[in-house]
This record gives sequence, C-alpha cells and structure tokens, in this order.
Amino acid sequence: MYCPSCGVKNDDDKGECFVCGKRLPSSLLVDPSPQSNRPRSGATRAAASTGPTAARLGDRLIALILDTIFIGAIVLVGAAAVLSRWPTILDSYSTLTLTAVSAGIVLVIAFLYHWLQEGAFGATMGKAIIGVHVTRQGGEKPGLGPAAIRNAFRLLDALPFYVIGFFVALFSRGRRRLGDYAAGTFVLERDAVPVGERIAVIFLWLAGISAAVWGAWLLRPTWFQFPPK
Repeated sequence: MYCPSCGVKNDDDKGECFVCGKRLPSSLLVDPSPQSNRPRSGATRAAASTGPTAARLGDRLIALILDTIFIGAIVLVGAAAVLSRWPTILDSYSTLTLTAVSAGIVLVIAFLYHWLQEGAFGATMGKAIIGVHVTRQGGEKPGLGPAAIRNAFRLLDALPFYVIGFFVALFSRGRRRLGDYAAGTFVLERDAVPVGERIAVIFLWLAGISAAVWGAWLLRPTWFQFPPK
C-alpha cells in the first residue's frame, strides 16, 4: 500500500508509514472482501511482508566510498592531463589559489557524477553495486531537478566528514539526510537485484578506474615511480 501523506509504499500489515510516521488508513489495512478471511499460503504471506526498506547507513557509506574512489580516479587523470599540458602551472600561482581552484573542480566533478547518475538512473555506480537506489514519492526515479537539489545539499551534509548527514539520517524516519528532505527523496534497498546487472556495473566501475589510472600513468609516469621523482 502507498502512504497517502508521502506516497511511499509500505507493507500491507503496517499501521503507520515507515518514512513519515503518519498512520495509514484502516481501509488500506483491511480488505472487506470475503477473500480476505481466507487463510493465505506461505508464498502469499511472504509477498505481503515484502516492501521497500530504508537503506542501511552502512550500505550507503560503502556506496559512498566506492563512488569516491571512482571520482578520485577521474580527478587523478584530470590532474595529470592539466600538468602535462601546462607543466609550469604549479609555479605560476600561489598554493592557496591552486588549493581553492582544485577543491572547486573536485566539488564540480563530484556533483556532476552524483547528479547525472541519480537523476537519470536513480543510483550511482556505488549504489547500484551495493543494491540501493534513490526514489521519490510513489517510487519513481528522482529526475534531474530533485537530484540536483539533493546533491547541492551534499555540501552541508558532508560537513565535517558527513557527520551532519550521518546524524540527521540516524535519527530521522526513513534514514533521510538533509538533501533527501529538501528534494523529497528516499534511499531504499532494491529487492532482488539481477546478478547480471550488478556484475555489469562492477565491470564498468573497475574499467573506468583502470582506464583513468592507465591514462594518468601515460601522462605522468613519474607519479607511479617509487620513490617518486
């Protein structure tokens, strides 16, 4: 059944929404038809007990780590390309300026990575590997607009080291961080993720990281020498 307040699907035997906490109408909990009094088979009871579950914070943390590794690989090859094209750039600007520009570029790359994938597919590669996804009310994909809002708030949720986002999600219904409240989104577990789909995403994740590292090695081989020269 779907909660009339927030639109999230709940188990048929629940009395209140697991996300917003509002009480579900009794008409949705009791089927007045004669068939409702018949004993249900084990398969029927199992189907009724299944439903969307808020993603565990540990799973979301692992997904974030996987996404961060991929973003780090993109930043690595990007930095190698810039230094190969402009080898004297480090001597042309102050350390403070280079740090500020680098941080801004990393934030833009991270935002685009999460925004485009969550908006179009409902999950980043890290989330897809772990088996969680971002949805809106009714279970549809968030879309580019809400995904942009959700990830813009990541700047606040990530301060410091995702402490704000962690504690807000820890003590909120549905484990929602500030970005989820602002965008009206939920991070839920996916039921029965196809093995082939997960293997394909893992392959893309590994291939992307390998290609980025290989590209950085071609552009700046001295970075991979020990001790570095």
